[in-house]
Amino acid sequence: MAHIINIMIGFLFLSTFFGLENYHISIIISIFIYIIINPGKFNFLKVFYKLVINIPKSLYETLILPILKKEVIESEKYTDDFQMLIKILTITLTPKTIVFDHDNNFLYIHKLDR
Repeated sequence: MAHIINIMIGFLFLSTFFGLENYHISIIISIFIYIIINPGKFNFLKVFYKLVINIPKSLYETLILPILKKEVIESEKYTDDFQMLIKILTITLTPKTIVFDHDNNFLYIHKLDR
């Protein structure tokens, strides 16, 4: 069931580029991309859920961004590529943090704080 939902989410995103009149192109590309990417490695439903949850947080941080004064550089550990993808997306989505570098096990984050 999760495989079909992942393909449908890919179809919905691609249909914005190709339009609904070319739905067959969107379906073919989303299935092709789904087959290329290892389905067990990346759970796109989890990525989509994390993005939807973090959108209100990013809107709030956009409003308080002008009053922040302190700059901090932190490092955050990750274990695999999927966890790195999730962390980079959620960190970069928020306006007061950005990932500017990474190495084998760490992400380096520039952060504005009070």
